[in-house]
Amino acid sequence: MPAPAVDRHRVLAHRAVAHDLVAPGTGDVVLGVGLQDYPPGRSALPSLTLRTGPHRPQTGLALVHGVRGALHLHRADDLALLRGALHVADGRDWARQTMATFGDELAEAGITFAAALDEVAAAMATVMADGTPRTKGELSGAISPAVDPRLAPWCESCGAAHVHDMLFRLATLHAGLTVQVDLALASQFRYVRSGDETRAATDESRAELVRRFLAAFGPAKPAHLATWLGLRPAAARRWWDRVAGELRPVRVADAKLWVPADDVDRLADAPPARGIRLLPPYDPLTELADRELLAPDADRRRKIWQAVANPGIVWVDGEIVGVWRARTRNDRLTVRVEPFVPLSAAQLRAAEADLEVFRTAAGATTVELRI
Repeated sequence: MPAPAVDRHRVLAHRAVAHDLVAPGTGDVVLGVGLQDYPPGRSALPSLTLRTGPHRPQTGLALVHGVRGALHLHRADDLALLRGALHVADGRDWARQTMATFGDELAEAGITFAAALDEVAAAMATVMADGTPRTKGELSGAISPAVDPRLAPWCESCGAAHVHDMLFRLATLHAGLTVQVDLALASQFRYVRSGDETRAATDESRAELVRRFLAAFGPAKPAHLATWLGLRPAAARRWWDRVAGELRPVRVADAKLWVPADDVDRLADAPPARGIRLLPPYDPLTELADRELLAPDADRRRKIWQAVANPGIVWVDGEIVGVWRARTRNDRLTVRVEPFVPLSAAQLRAAEADLEVFRTAAGATTVELRI
């Protein structure tokens, strides 16, 4: 049978429901893939609170280096699954934008990436066994002399030999380390030992992570998964194939995309997205690679996704209609919005609850919205 056609607005409405943006929910879908936290301590918890309300207990959560080595907030119970999925054996599976040439160099030297992960993680676990929290620099300085020199090449910018940055980040997850952020020190963070280094079976973990990816970001295709994971397309396709039999195709404009079979009816019946939300930088809604679908206008895309330090977004009725940045000074949080379209006074009043979430997260006493 031909793939049913689904218009763009229906896709956006479906994701809005999955992401708990139209009504408070559990946050389970976004926690299943992780909420990116950048700057550290500033975006993930507000992003979750916007979906669940301020009274959700913040216990049972952990901040770790997850997909692409980026800091993500996860359920602590999901870390074994994440370790299983991200225990990549072949360094050549990593995309260049994730690992540069380092994964290829390890493979050429006869070193599997999994072995490199295990060696660096073991060194980290040994150093952190004393229970002392450490900054990234402190931990890197302690472990780099203790591992195979090929895992700690000379870094011109640092003027030192240290474990490759992406290998270091991913190894912290496998060493059972979580991250604690000190907002009073400009979001400086330290690694702490969780005591749990459990790793679930790799194949099953990857299948489950792809299912969660599609629950949060579907309809999608293998290329989207590759970008989200930071893998080369062929490697991501192997992950995808583990659940391919569970998926059904749909056609969005000229693209053939896939959703879990159980989501076909949910997609077709998704109610129109309504409301205004202020979402933080690197919110899960903007983390998929289908930027052209989220923001068809190229000028808007350039304002939403930048080379460094993305802004927050203004979301109205399923569309990204502006960006915002915040600054805290003298206990006042100022949120400056650059709208792409006029915003009504009623819409701005409706956004005040979201402003309060960011005021609380920033530790400010007052908040001001400027257009």
